[in-house]
Amino acid sequence: MRYLTAAVSLLAVLALLVACRKGPKEKEILPPPKIVKRIPVDANPLRKTYEAEELGPEVTRGDLTSDPLASNQMALFVKPGDAKPGEYVAWGPYEEISPGSYIARWRLRAADLPQDGKAVIWLDISGTPKADRDDYKTLMGKTLYAKDFPDPEEYNVFKIFFDVNEPFIFELRTQYLQDSEIWVDWTSLELAQ
Repeated sequence: MRYLTAAVSLLAVLALLVACRKGPKEKEILPPPKIVKRIPVDANPLRKTYEAEELGPEVTRGDLTSDPLASNQMALFVKPGDAKPGEYVAWGPYEEISPGSYIARWRLRAADLPQDGKAVIWLDISGTPKADRDDYKTLMGKTLYAKDFPDPEEYNVFKIFFDVNEPFIFELRTQYLQDSEIWVDWTSLELAQ
């Protein structure tokens, strides 16, 4: 038994020597790191989140940009020139929801805001009843001002509560009202409990 243990040890040493004599390996090409999706703190199983980087260019204005403060380190960045005041910068997803009470959320930050008391951003839930696709309407909206963004280095979450009494095809819209810089991290929709 002692000889067997010694032989195994000798083989291990020889294998190590052979491995060291081969020299350094050629550089491997590594795949880019995976983004690990951080779920918002107050998430629940009835919630659906729409990350800015998952939205397509057909429903956004501005540019996707790296942002270490955003949930996946990516955000939709809108600056003067990307959109005119009054234009929507993010909208969609045009999904159906059942009758019920809901909470819509937007995670945003803003900088270079006017201090004149004028509105900066308008948020709304709009869409059409499933039974009448020609009846487009806004269910609920909220106006944001410079005072709603006390620190340009911090994201803020804004909520809108609303009810639907029939199947509804909805979209969560973000309207740009001032020549400022805004970042859209995500929007979400969940059943109110």
